[in-house]
Amino acid sequence: MCPEIAVFGVKIPGYGLMVFLGLIACFLTGFIILKFVQKEDPKVTWKTLGILFLSFVALYVSAGVFDALFHSIQQGTLVTAGITWEGGVIGGFTAFILLSHFFLREKKGQVLSHFSRLIPGVALGHAFGRIGCFLGGCCYGRVSFTCGVVFPDGSPADLDIANDLVGSVPVLPTQLWEAAFEFALFLLMIGLYQKLKNYNLEFWLVNYGVFRFILEFFRGDDRGSTGLFLSPSQLMSIILVTAGVLMFLYERGKIFSALAKKAEKWRGEALLPPKDETERVLEQIEKLHALYESGAITQEEYETKKEELLKRI
Repeated sequence: MCPEIAVFGVKIPGYGLMVFLGLIACFLTGFIILKFVQKEDPKVTWKTLGILFLSFVALYVSAGVFDALFHSIQQGTLVTAGITWEGGVIGGFTAFILLSHFFLREKKGQVLSHFSRLIPGVALGHAFGRIGCFLGGCCYGRVSFTCGVVFPDGSPADLDIANDLVGSVPVLPTQLWEAAFEFALFLLMIGLYQKLKNYNLEFWLVNYGVFRFILEFFRGDDRGSTGLFLSPSQLMSIILVTAGVLMFLYERGKIFSALAKKAEKWRGEALLPPKDETERVLEQIEKLHALYESGAITQEEYETKKEELLKRI
């Protein structure tokens, strides 16, 4: 554990520094892949990174909401807590998919495969974040006198265990295990990029979900309760794995055929040049006139709405 790191004589929280480096690694990896590997249009690249930033905001909020939910279930009353990574993934990933669908016109109908290009950076960034957890002493494992790590007095691990044992005791460094696993996933996705690039999202969801489910048997920190026999992270791991499997089957054309047809139509529309405002207004006036002729609206309503539309040109 290293709660503070001196950088040019300035002491910076180790956890905060690693999270910052993780974010830089994530965005830099995404930029390199989009610009130099996929050779995307600069407009698409920057819009994608902007959506990714907003998705990280959603991820942070979602991480707090889920953690508060599970601790509220545990205590039987509404409480606020910390954050949980998997809860953040559920909200953040959903936000990216929805924002891209509505605001990234160029990738409409192919949002999942586009998002998959960015997943190696997400894995890399999370690996840095888990090292930050190790430096901060949170997200620790169970007590182990054979292969544990002793955290200093006053660390989260020491304080949380103090009720049962006196003084610092060795605990499993589950943070480093998870960081190593994420680094391994990152290297696999980069090494097999041409084969996995369309399925990195599904690949990460399934593999990380299974790993995290198993890791929970070795965790020793308090993550709240689901009210079931599963821990919060195990329940969310099942959600991640299920989502990954369903997405893979969808991408392979096995399920959700109606949605696949819509996506194909959206992809066709994305290839067409965007309409300017004049074209959109004229189309709306034409539809408005059809409503007037059919008797659905009055002439006064038609003229009023037409005048409003023409002001937009």
